[in-house]
Amino acid sequence: MKRRRVLSVFSVAVFAILAIAAVQARADVYMKGKVHTGAFQVMGQSQPAKDEIQTFWLGPNKARMDQEGARTSTILLADRKVAIMIDHAKKQYSEMPLDFDKMVAEAAGAAAGQDAEKAKAMENMPDSVRNMMKGMMSGMSAKVTETGETKKIGAWNCRKYLIEMNMGMAGTMTSEAWATEDLKVDTSMAFTVASAMMASMPGFENILREMKKIKGVVVYQTATAKMMGAEVATTNELLECSEKPAPAGAYDIPAGYAKVKAIKG
Repeated sequence: MKRRRVLSVFSVAVFAILAIAAVQARADVYMKGKVHTGAFQVMGQSQPAKDEIQTFWLGPNKARMDQEGARTSTILLADRKVAIMIDHAKKQYSEMPLDFDKMVAEAAGAAAGQDAEKAKAMENMPDSVRNMMKGMMSGMSAKVTETGETKKIGAWNCRKYLIEMNMGMAGTMTSEAWATEDLKVDTSMAFTVASAMMASMPGFENILREMKKIKGVVVYQTATAKMMGAEVATTNELLECSEKPAPAGAYDIPAGYAKVKAIKG
C-alpha cells in the first residue's frame, strides 16, 4: 500500500507538470505520445519493460491522461484540487486530494488505520505533527539548463534541455528533453492547471519557475527516475499535437462508475 501511494503521488505530480501546457483560451490541446519504460526492480519485485501509448487532453483548469493498453485514465481538476484515477475495466474510480493539508491528513489517517471519516477529522492535527509530515514531503526542486544543442526530430526543429528534478520523498528524476517552437499551440495562459493544483506542495513553485525555461513543446525526452531504491528509465516520444475541442465528457467521471478508496494496481 505504501509503495502504491508513493508511486501515485510521484506520477500525479509529474502529470501535473505536463499539464502546464494547458490553455485558457481557444480549443483544448490534444497530445499523443509513445512511452517506453525499462525493466526495474522495486521492493524485491521485478517489473518487465513495457511500451504504452498515452493521450492527453489539456483544457482550462483541467487535464486528462489515458493509457490505452492499461485501460486507465487520470483526470486533474484544478478548481477542486483533486486527481481522479479511473479503472475502466472495473468501472471504478478513486480521488486523491492535491491540496497539501488534505494530503497530509489522509496520509496520517491511513497510517493510523482510520476510515475516511476519521481521517477527515485529523485535519485538525497539531501543528507539530503537520510540520513533521511537511518536512518529509519537502525538498521538491528542479533545475532546467538550456544546452544550446539543436537538431531536427521528425518535422520539428528542436533545442536540447537538461532537467534535474527532486520530488522529495517520492524520489528524483534527471532527463534530457528536446523541445520545439514549431508547434503553434496556445500557451499564453500556461501553468494554470499545475499551479492551481500543486501550489501547496513544498517547493513546487520552484519546479514551475524552472519549467518555464523550456521554450515550446517537448517532443522527445529520455529520463531516469530513482525512487524507493529503484532506478526506472523511460523514453517519451510525441506523436501528435494539435488544438481541437475535447470530446464531450472528457473531463467527467463516466456514468455508473463506483467510487472506491483506492484503485488496486
